[in-house]
Amino acid sequence: MKTGLGLIVGLMLVTFGVQAQGLDLFLDQTDALLRTYVRDSRVDYAAIHKNPKILNKLVEFIETAEVDSYTDAQRKAFGINSYNIMVIKTAIDNYPISSPLKVSGFFDGVKVTIAGKKTTLNNYEKKELLDRYKDGRLHFVLVCAAVSCPPLANFAYRPQELDEQLDDQTKAAMNNPDFIRVDDFAGTVSISKIFEWYVKDFPPNVEAYINKYRDEKLPNSNPSYYNYDWTLNDVVATATSTEETAATPPSTTTDFAPIIAAATMPANTFELNTFHTLYTTNYGDLDFGNRGSYFTGLFMFSYGLTGRFDIGLDFMLRSFRANDAFNSSPFRGLEFRRAREQVRTPGGQDMESVSDWGLTHLGPRIRFSPFKKIGISFEQAFYLPISGIPAGNTVDPSIYWVTQFYYDKQFNDKYGLFIALTFWQPFQLEQRLNFQLPYLRGFFSWYTTPRLSFYATTMAFTEWGVGAKYLITPQFEIQALYTYYVPIPGLTELYTGEGSLNVMTFNIGIRYRTTVVPKS
Repeated sequence: MKTGLGLIVGLMLVTFGVQAQGLDLFLDQTDALLRTYVRDSRVDYAAIHKNPKILNKLVEFIETAEVDSYTDAQRKAFGINSYNIMVIKTAIDNYPISSPLKVSGFFDGVKVTIAGKKTTLNNYEKKELLDRYKDGRLHFVLVCAAVSCPPLANFAYRPQELDEQLDDQTKAAMNNPDFIRVDDFAGTVSISKIFEWYVKDFPPNVEAYINKYRDEKLPNSNPSYYNYDWTLNDVVATATSTEETAATPPSTTTDFAPIIAAATMPANTFELNTFHTLYTTNYGDLDFGNRGSYFTGLFMFSYGLTGRFDIGLDFMLRSFRANDAFNSSPFRGLEFRRAREQVRTPGGQDMESVSDWGLTHLGPRIRFSPFKKIGISFEQAFYLPISGIPAGNTVDPSIYWVTQFYYDKQFNDKYGLFIALTFWQPFQLEQRLNFQLPYLRGFFSWYTTPRLSFYATTMAFTEWGVGAKYLITPQFEIQALYTYYVPIPGLTELYTGEGSLNVMTFNIGIRYRTTVVPKS
């Protein structure tokens, strides 16, 4: 019995010793990485990106570390270093970027593995560090890859001296004139939004907490909060970004960033994108003419496999109302009913209007992005007709082969260009194939804020439109678009058909993107 107990104790001591040695090596390598690539609180991301060997070794250890055998101080030191390394790793995986907010879900969506568990940066920071240790000093050693973060140390945090290191870094932040901005002449104080976002972490109150670590106490003034600069803390950055977002803390919803349409999705990311178009046109004149209105709802379910390759499954819902009165509402195309009825034009002509609808097509889709740093992607879809939903509908029996090429160019944080070349080829078995003209469409976007953007679009310089996109949450986007076909003789008819007048479209889209957590 004693022998067995001794064996168990011995094995535990050996295991503890191995883990401790592994942690020491991890801290040494972390120290080497930071001392090599961190200068004046900025990170040389380009150099790490070019030679990521040490970073990758650190990530391998972080992912597989067995922290249950660590002491409290070891686990705390491991957590701080792991968080900072994973922030650098996430930036490197998407480099070059101008801001961590340019990566969709940088803090709340992208999954990292720490000590064998899948998590997000925000979730790990909150649950494994802030909630576990109740230590406000952590806010000044956990760095979020942005200029307005507290100064990034160029050394590893070690369990033997952790308390002293936390004190030193907190003092450094509190006495940093860029972090705590005191204007002695005006008698004003501006402090980081961190103190507003996490006010409960700084007892008994924010001013007293700051003064505890400052060499000179704050003047008697109610501090204001300066805007948070989310420019990447890169050594190559020379100017402060004009994109300053200060509404909410990084641990909730600050990672708003426009979703780039040309890009493939991060690995293990699921997306629902539904886009609805109502196309309407007149023929003839008010007295004797007619209107046709055609609705298409495309429901696209996508999954990011590798970060550069997506798979998807799409459904198409259609409804139309043709040969209606010239002055009828285009939105009658949204009635979703099957009918034939007599209508009379203002000129006294009787016509038979036809309505129908159906869930018309289903098919697979793939998207591939061949280049990591160039915003080019290729998409291929194949849509087969569905019959019987509802029974007997005749909306569209065609098979569709859809090929699209995308190009995206982000000029800066405010402006971007997106180009789509689309080959939408219908064909029916045992019928002659009529090749359709490709559609070349351009979108010029203006990102007024990380959440709201406006854009202008044109297709072959005959269809023109304006639209807007808004992120309700970092993962949930809505958009609206209106277009009008400018009549250009010899050109417009190629896309609208002979005799079409007043051609316009009304469009609305919804996109929801989330990360799938694999079962461990």
